Amino acid sequence: MNAFPAGTRVFYWCSTGPIIYATVQSSSRLPDGTQLLVIKDDNGETVTLPAAGVTLVS
Repeated sequence: MNAFPAGTRVFYWCSTGPIIYATVQSSSRLPDGTQLLVIKDDNGETVTLPAAGVTLVS
């Protein structure tokens, strides 16, 4: 099951402190089962993070 389908709104904390809001573009799984998300933040920057590092926007 994919808890983060494309279009899902998420947020994560940047290493410098601010909360970054973003939209999931795609997801994949590594052989060890880790789910990776390709997300685009509201400023247009694309990053790849493990799903465990992001939170659903409620």
